[in-house]
Amino acid sequence: MRYFPTQFVNLALCLAMCAPTSAGNPKKLTQACPRLAPINGAPAGTAIIDNATVLKLAKKGRIAAIADPQQSVSDSKSPTSGSGPSDKKYWRTEHRRAVSGIHKLQQQLIKAEGEHEALESQLFALRKEIQRIRLRTRLDAKAQQIAQLKKNLRHARDSFSRVIREARLEGAQPGWFRDLPRP
Repeated sequence: MRYFPTQFVNLALCLAMCAPTSAGNPKKLTQACPRLAPINGAPAGTAIIDNATVLKLAKKGRIAAIADPQQSVSDSKSPTSGSGPSDKKYWRTEHRRAVSGIHKLQQQLIKAEGEHEALESQLFALRKEIQRIRLRTRLDAKAQQIAQLKKNLRHARDSFSRVIREARLEGAQPGWFRDLPRP
């Protein structure tokens, strides 16, 4: 196997660039950057990073941070009175409103489908082509109305699911919606 001198030069350069270097004198570092001064008895130059420090720096816009959704035992708060009967009443009302919207759209869809079937039967019963053409425009408009109602019904069902999900995230108990009507 033959080695070329350029390969040795590249290897030497890579090793020189990857060689470990010292971080410098911590005292000079704290003089250059006073924010690195000792914290709670830690020696100078030691960086202490905890969640509170990261969140403080993030509020100042210096770094990006995301708060951990799982709180530790010391960070957890006592339950507030916000998950009381007023929230239960609010979420039950939202549940009823979403269910009634779904039922209303289902009724409209059933009525529109019945009208569409009646128009189709009229269309096939007509003998004159001019009457069929006039009726076909009404039939097409009814078909578009049915498509729109189906789309609205899908959105209403999605909003119902969103209400349930949001209620659970806000602390709704499983039994809050048990006796309410289902869509």
